[in-house]
Amino acid sequence: METTAASIALNLLAFIGAGAYVLGQTSARGASPVDQRLGALFTVLMALVGVRALRWWLEVEALRRIEEAIAALLPLFALFLAEGLLRRHAPSRLKQAIAIGVAIFMLAAVLRPISIAPLFAYALGAFVSLSLISLAVFLAARDRASLSAGENDAISALFVGLIIAVPLGATDFLAGAGVSPIRAGGLGLLVFILAVARVTAHGGGGLSVVEEVFWAVLAAALGFAVFIFVFGAPPLMAALTWFALIAALVLVFRVVQYVRELREARSRSSFWRAFAEAPTDNLDAFLDRMLDAPELQRARLLEGAALAGYDHAALLRGFDQGPVLSGAEARAWGAGALEQLCVLFDEQEATHAILVTREPLRILFVNLPRVGAGPDVDLQLQLLAKLAGQAARA
Repeated sequence: METTAASIALNLLAFIGAGAYVLGQTSARGASPVDQRLGALFTVLMALVGVRALRWWLEVEALRRIEEAIAALLPLFALFLAEGLLRRHAPSRLKQAIAIGVAIFMLAAVLRPISIAPLFAYALGAFVSLSLISLAVFLAARDRASLSAGENDAISALFVGLIIAVPLGATDFLAGAGVSPIRAGGLGLLVFILAVARVTAHGGGGLSVVEEVFWAVLAAALGFAVFIFVFGAPPLMAALTWFALIAALVLVFRVVQYVRELREARSRSSFWRAFAEAPTDNLDAFLDRMLDAPELQRARLLEGAALAGYDHAALLRGFDQGPVLSGAEARAWGAGALEQLCVLFDEQEATHAILVTREPLRILFVNLPRVGAGPDVDLQLQLLAKLAGQAARA
């Protein structure tokens, strides 16, 4: 494969990986300030790799100036993220150096003569790489006692991801300066995105990122072995190119997987947030807050006229063992035993029924397709029934 086409493909895959993470963050409820700073940094990175891929494809000089201006912004957004992670300001000299450097290089990117483009690419790459390395040192030299174990693990993971990504990212600037034909910045960005996605979804420190990268490289090696078996061994540069593309595909797959896991975890945590915020001194207010949770958007409270045509005693028999009944449990009783409840389950397309009050009879039918298979759903519904009963007695 041609080197330019492969480099464009790597940057497009990096764009997809960063976009998946940003979309996952912006659609999440209750994102933390650090989440917002990560989203801002990844948005800048998306703009950089997107413009860079477009420039390599169209070979338009004006796009190169835009690309350089965006690249000059990276240390500033990385600084904001580092300060957010550590919950303290960076040394004033480091902040001043980055701020002044960003302003100078952004201005120079717009005004520089075309003839010095290779030299400017070399200088810009040096500035961005040294700034990111300085921020990595700033993170490594943190006061670990002032942070929690989870925070230290997260910073360690991002530090490792950054250390791996910087040398790969520097190859794009070296290629722009005409020093090297290798352009692996997209692959480096994917490694950093993987480190961030891994730690936000499951936690873990730097060793977990190293392990994750190891398994990704191993998966890419297996995929490359299959490629060689089918198509034969290509020349060295072509082999490295194909291996990088296969590795990038593996990294994108893992990033998307972690983003999905993070969204599922957050969907369950939003249910717990509703429990924490719902008042327990008034049943109507409690139910209003609980039904506002995303997990209960398809829930329906049946009472009064909605249950007028049913035998209340027959409905209540389904809750003899407890206030929460699943659809599978209701059907396991056999035909006729809980026939009326089974009819309601089918009508409401519900997975669970919760007895809110016996007199007057109120039954909440819920459908939890996103969290129904989660390990904590039974606990959540039992707690919902308990708090609803407490609110009804208040």
